[in-house]
Amino acid sequence: MTVDYFAQLWKEMNSDERSYKKGDKAAWDRRVGEFNDDGPDERLDLITGLILDKRMLNPDSTVLDIGCGPGKFALEFARTARSVTGVDISPRMLQSAAANAAAKGADNIDLRELDWHNVDLNALGWRKKFSLVTAIMSPALDSKEGLDKILEASSECGLLCHFMKQTDSIIGVIKRDILHRQTVDELGNIGLYCSFNILWHYKMYPEIAYFDTVRERIRTLDEANRHYLDRLGGREDLTPAQTTAILEHLHSQAENGMVKDRTTSKIACVYWRK
Repeated sequence: MTVDYFAQLWKEMNSDERSYKKGDKAAWDRRVGEFNDDGPDERLDLITGLILDKRMLNPDSTVLDIGCGPGKFALEFARTARSVTGVDISPRMLQSAAANAAAKGADNIDLRELDWHNVDLNALGWRKKFSLVTAIMSPALDSKEGLDKILEASSECGLLCHFMKQTDSIIGVIKRDILHRQTVDELGNIGLYCSFNILWHYKMYPEIAYFDTVRERIRTLDEANRHYLDRLGGREDLTPAQTTAILEHLHSQAENGMVKDRTTSKIACVYWRK
């Protein structure tokens, strides 16, 4: 098996059903509330702890976070690093990130509205600029070309994290019984699988770490309706019949006007040092 084999495999399996509509800023804008909530998220501690433990982050670090969203990881990195640059396709995500940085007094974070697919490293002066480049749960990394660009932007280290498997007590039923969508990736996560093997062929000697997490959230019925319609509609347009069926299912799950979901996840992080 060669680099070309894994690049082609990645391309063939990276269908629209596996990621959000490419370039759809509106789909991500609508989800800003979901990503910017104040609830506990053990992923922050687990992943930041891994980076610190592997000495990929220090007071001299310059970090690029691809798909930074509302800046939760960027803020964690900024507590240690000299500077952090966060990029995202969603204007509203970046607005939230800027507000969060201001609230924390973090003045070493630079935020850019950019699509990683179209980033010109030479034009930005970003070739080998960053000591650490991260893509954490980011659909921006969806090809060998995107991975190569990460390697070109990094002078030292890189980190890619994504879900290997995830079970949501609400959305799993909707996908199976209403949308009839295939939700199982037989390789766990095609992007991480191919990235690891490509990095192996590049002699980057990648390593991998796994984390198991559990997260519970409680939303009002109205909040749940908006959340699940926006989330599921981000992958493909919902028909009127599907929308009605989803709303009816959520209503059936509500207790005293509240909908509770429980998400269990296995997360994999691929990391390397040049």
